[in-house]
Amino acid sequence: MLTFSSHVDGYHDVADQMIDHLRRRAERCFRRREAERAAVKTVADFAGYRARMHGNFLRAIGGLPKERTPLEAKITGTLDRGSYVIEKLIYHSLPGFPVTASLYMPKSRRGKGPGAAVLFVSGHALEAKAYGNYQKVCIALALADFVVLAIDPLGQGERFQFIDEKTGVQRVTWGTTEHTHAGIPHYMAGMSIARHFVWDGVRGIDYLLTRPEVDPAKIGVTGSSGGGTQSCYLMLAEPRLAAAMPCTFVMDYESYLKTGQPQDGEQNLYGCFADGPDHDDYITAMAPRPVRLGLAAYDFFPIEGALAAFERARKVYLLYGAEAAARLDYVVAPTVHCYSAYLRNAAVEFFSKALTGEHACHERDVRGTTGVPPVAPAAQGEPEALPPEELNATPTGQVLRSFPECRTVSALLREELGRVAPAPCKHEPKILRAVLAESLGIGRNVSDYEEEAAWAGAPRQRTIFPRIITDEPAAGYRTEKLFFFSEPEVCVTGVFVQARAAAAPARTEMLLFEEGTDAIPAERARLVDILEQGRNVFVLDVRGVGAVKTRPITAYAGDGKHGTEFRLGCDAMKMKTSTLGLRVFDVLRGIDYLHTRADAGAVSLTGVGVAGAWALYAAALEPRAAGLTLDSALLSYRQAAETRYYDERLLSFRSVSWGMLRVGDVVDILAAIAPRPLTIVRPLSATGVPLDHAAVESTFLKPAEEAGLIGAQAGGWRPEFK
Repeated sequence: MLTFSSHVDGYHDVADQMIDHLRRRAERCFRRREAERAAVKTVADFAGYRARMHGNFLRAIGGLPKERTPLEAKITGTLDRGSYVIEKLIYHSLPGFPVTASLYMPKSRRGKGPGAAVLFVSGHALEAKAYGNYQKVCIALALADFVVLAIDPLGQGERFQFIDEKTGVQRVTWGTTEHTHAGIPHYMAGMSIARHFVWDGVRGIDYLLTRPEVDPAKIGVTGSSGGGTQSCYLMLAEPRLAAAMPCTFVMDYESYLKTGQPQDGEQNLYGCFADGPDHDDYITAMAPRPVRLGLAAYDFFPIEGALAAFERARKVYLLYGAEAAARLDYVVAPTVHCYSAYLRNAAVEFFSKALTGEHACHERDVRGTTGVPPVAPAAQGEPEALPPEELNATPTGQVLRSFPECRTVSALLREELGRVAPAPCKHEPKILRAVLAESLGIGRNVSDYEEEAAWAGAPRQRTIFPRIITDEPAAGYRTEKLFFFSEPEVCVTGVFVQARAAAAPARTEMLLFEEGTDAIPAERARLVDILEQGRNVFVLDVRGVGAVKTRPITAYAGDGKHGTEFRLGCDAMKMKTSTLGLRVFDVLRGIDYLHTRADAGAVSLTGVGVAGAWALYAAALEPRAAGLTLDSALLSYRQAAETRYYDERLLSFRSVSWGMLRVGDVVDILAAIAPRPLTIVRPLSATGVPLDHAAVESTFLKPAEEAGLIGAQAGGWRPEFK
């Protein structure tokens, strides 16, 4: 009775509203970006534009290390393959952070002087550098007289970051799952795990330049899928590249947005919808150097977006003249998503011309049949790949098992957090509210309607017109089911239950559950307890929750990793906002609504579980929140970010925004909540385990008192723990 049936009891269709809201905002971003590109008329204009894209990219990933530390490169074995040799290699992109690799050295290069080289970056294959298709690309290039360095990315090949160092048991699944597990804490720090993928590649080029067989002016990069991602990033970040062939990745964000598909941790960059770079910007970062796009006709990356990106990039290449424009082309393999034999031979042809001969690339149509066609697969034969284990550069096949003293990506993040977000992050309450709103992505326009002013003003002054759709007793209490619009075209729902007291109660408790009003049956005892204390109850469904739950938009079940919540959170982050922030805004509008009711009185907030984040930040931003209770919520987001095996139910885009730890942790938010009552019930550790009083004292109370946030320096104010 207290929960809603479908379509808000038949009153409103809400299943698409969160999807549509974010897509409308994204489309406005794309139109602004079109205008920005259209303003590029000359090479000088483009130089400024390219510099902005480079800066946006570096900000999104959290920058790159300033120092090129010693590579400590070591060849651990050699395989003689007749006309070429494979050297098993380990180098360190950062101190104590080994990268496993295979160097393909044509015997013809020895004693011949420096020649061309290609950095091969692996896609999302378990074996990474040793994956059969990838080996074949490297072999084909080596047979064409190129030195090739193939490297393992994080989470694949020999570089699993989340395994038991003694047994080798995977505690987080390899590849995309591992990348995203590591990626969420990086977002909280205002970074991306992509910075490690890029830096590993940069240091790989550094290694190539230590080899006398390599000409510094003749280095290219290629890779497919996730390797196409890395190729694109390096095209923008690495000026030493002379040519590039990213495969089965290039598209544009507008076309991909419509697919509903998620991408993993390193592929989601803060602000890329709003400010760039988009995929054509990776291509034009190379202008006027040679680039060939390797596309697959039946790819899940939309080929329409790839061709649109190509056309936009070609306009930039034309600024440099017809000869430069001829250095940009594409080929389309009649295959599904893979680095096929078709693309392999196209890569050999491309790099042979781009790095060793005339820049004579030719534009292809979508069938790849005009101009000069790629070499037919039969012309070279099928290269013979080795069993993956034969390419292991480590004795055990995993760096963490062979070198348990080496650093993990989690350890590196802990070090970076100490630099970018030193604790405590003390702010005056007014300043804290401003930077917190900015971090959540609600410090600027909340909706993308031009008539809206900044978040701090007009949007919350918009009149709320509640629809009370039932008003009847339930278990002896007067109960209302209602909905209103938090902002244009965003409907939120709620259940208001009035206490039995004859006079209007002095307070209403707004309850926030992760499942919203759907949780009311399970939370009945909590509601009755509050009502029997003479307080009203208001259970609010923020967007995407409870009665306004979003329909699934990805093929991944549930709201977990790579599911609908993840995808929408990534989309919001790409527009420099967050689904966390948008839900906090809904809570603020819930407070606005309650203050229109004569029977509501003062409003306190209770957030349970992940919804504790919505309550915490809303209370910090809204001084009218009379009190705050956090139940079964994380006590420290920083500790969670620093914990290698954190509880993934507690850290997701429901509770995370990009750069939030640069503003502060839960303890730092106290400055904006004091002296209002704060009650913390059953606080949780990063691993989801309830904390006892001793742990609360050491991890929360003592640091807060030392920072002057509670106790004598704060007028004697302290949170209450239960």
